[in-house]
Amino acid sequence: MREEINRLMDLQVIDRQLQELEQSLASIAGRVDQLRDENKNHQAEFDRLTEQDKEISAARKKAERELAEGEVRIRNKRMRLTLVRNDKELQALTHEIESLKDTNQRLETELLTSMEGADVRTARIKELTEAITKGRVDLTAAEKEIATEVEELKGNISKTRKAREKIAENVDPGLLSRYQMIFSRRAGVAVAKATGGTCQGCRMRLPPQLYNEIQKHLQIHFCPNCQRVLYYEEPAAEKASS
Repeated sequence: MREEINRLMDLQVIDRQLQELEQSLASIAGRVDQLRDENKNHQAEFDRLTEQDKEISAARKKAERELAEGEVRIRNKRMRLTLVRNDKELQALTHEIESLKDTNQRLETELLTSMEGADVRTARIKELTEAITKGRVDLTAAEKEIATEVEELKGNISKTRKAREKIAENVDPGLLSRYQMIFSRRAGVAVAKATGGTCQGCRMRLPPQLYNEIQKHLQIHFCPNCQRVLYYEEPAAEKASS
């Protein structure tokens, strides 16, 4: 039974190494993904602002054209005022002129509003253009930089998995399955030492009879509280005396 526990302990060491390697690989991929997301967000904002700029520019040109046409109409109608011969026509023509003035005033307000936002938008588009260019360069550099590191990690993971398979094939399938379940649920610690009548995995006091049985190494024992596989090691003083 001691050999079986030793195999589980070796397996636990390897599984922890695998966890660290896979976390490193995920972390590297995460850095590149972050750069991609930043570039994607910058590009989306750039596209939105440039489209908005086009629409506002087209609307501004239309407003400027309508404003100019309105000024021409106002001048023409004012010239007609000198030719009017009755009050009714004069009143109608004056009303038309006032209406054109109101329209022009509204167009002028719209033009001023669009011009106020243009500077801010243009500055932001310039910032985004620079950020997108830099982001593409950074992403390409990062992809090249981590390519070797990624391949090395994948190679180490592959070797470690093969070493794990060698050990795992000599462990009882039922015990292996239980070990894997505990390992995943107990933060990578499935095998714990029993010392001074206590499980070192969860720090809970063990029943005296169970603790005595663990020291005999006659069978596999589990902590009643955390379910970890328990093992016992003689204190250094006892080993030396024996």
